[in-house]
Amino acid sequence: MKKFLPLHAEDPMATLCRMALETTYDDLPAAVLRHTRHTLLDAMAVTIGGSGMDGIPAIVDLVKEKGGAPQTALPFYGGRVPAAEAALALGPMPRAMDCGDLHEEAGHISEYIVTSLLAATGLTGPVSGREFLVAMAIGQEILVRIGSAYKVINRAITAQDCGGHYIFGAVAAVGRLIGLTQEQLENAQGIARTMTQPHTMGIYAPATLMVRVHHGLVCQAAITACQLAQRGITGPRQEVLCGPKGFLATARWETEPQWLTDGLGERWMLEQIITKGYSACYFSHSSIDGIRDQMHTHGFGASDIAHIQIAVSTPGWRAVCEPVEKKWHPRTVPECQFSLPYAVASAAFDDKVFLETYSIEARERPEVRELMTRISAIEQPDVSDWGARLTTTLHDGRVLEGAYTYVKGHPRNPFTEQDFIDKFRLCAPYSVLPLGEAVVEGMIRNVLALEQFDDVVPVLIDPLLPPAA
Repeated sequence: MKKFLPLHAEDPMATLCRMALETTYDDLPAAVLRHTRHTLLDAMAVTIGGSGMDGIPAIVDLVKEKGGAPQTALPFYGGRVPAAEAALALGPMPRAMDCGDLHEEAGHISEYIVTSLLAATGLTGPVSGREFLVAMAIGQEILVRIGSAYKVINRAITAQDCGGHYIFGAVAAVGRLIGLTQEQLENAQGIARTMTQPHTMGIYAPATLMVRVHHGLVCQAAITACQLAQRGITGPRQEVLCGPKGFLATARWETEPQWLTDGLGERWMLEQIITKGYSACYFSHSSIDGIRDQMHTHGFGASDIAHIQIAVSTPGWRAVCEPVEKKWHPRTVPECQFSLPYAVASAAFDDKVFLETYSIEARERPEVRELMTRISAIEQPDVSDWGARLTTTLHDGRVLEGAYTYVKGHPRNPFTEQDFIDKFRLCAPYSVLPLGEAVVEGMIRNVLALEQFDDVVPVLIDPLLPPAA
């Protein structure tokens, strides 16, 4: 196992780039490889599930209309397009379900990394399963470390900012995959630094289709940055992350730069990535779990509820409770995905929150809308970032209270391999391209044994191509 330390006075990004290029498959602990395979299966699941959701066909049409070099086969829709354009089309798909993984401090992770890598396979020769997993783990790790140093969840969201760090993980993964040198990868990250900026909470509050389209733009830019560096375009390399011009200096709060390289190569922060079991903003998950737990434990139904009061953290309030008029009267799919009262009321009636929760019929159910009027929320900074405290009053006078934090899928309450398999099977029927049982089961089996393959394209892309592609 290699350990990577900053050399002389180099920017931490140079250290991260060295880790990205020098880490080998044999350097990755068994637990890290297992977690990477599982999160890859999860990312493929939500990409499949979100492949036909609002906005995706329009982006695909735009990509095909633009044309260009036939580098990467386009899953679900067919045809071959430039790799960066494939990233623009693929990037929004896993985000559309709002069921992809994330990290407690760095936010969404694999949605950016996996779609960028899938698109980038068109820029190089056959990519082995081992090399794909290494590139993926590197991208995840670097994204987690930079997001943790930036304090995306704990501090940025409180300040109405949701971070612009995602591109750095995608650049690292793509740069590794296509064989950039140390100098080229540093240049690519410097180029990315000039392209990225803090992204305001306007993406989420009020929620629009930019929640998912943003992912495509990041993945497209990541591949473009690597292609530019490969062709000799230089970017700033001295103050990419730290220093007066560095990315962390854009924060209006105290950052924690020690997270960038502390234990780099020895301690893998990607193992703390969280898997979602509900198709909704993760800030709602503890509340969804809370009402389901109370209903199961105490044996009451949605019609028995007089009132639900939910105490949420400040970041949770920012994401799923404000602006209040939108969160309590959501209409579009993105608005409902980021509405705490909608998620909780839906869970009370359905005992789940998944894609069918957002059908036109489900969004207009009068019983759900009426229950939402009896759900209130308060912002309490002492509530853990992702947690919630529920006080549910029933018509018979009972008052039920509970605090909820570690939802299934959290590292302290993790998914088993079977849970990942079950989620893949749940997502598959929502594919815009009908997938037969043999395709679904074959993908599950092959992703979990990805190291055995000399080329990942027949495993990850070809099964998702329409027959005429």
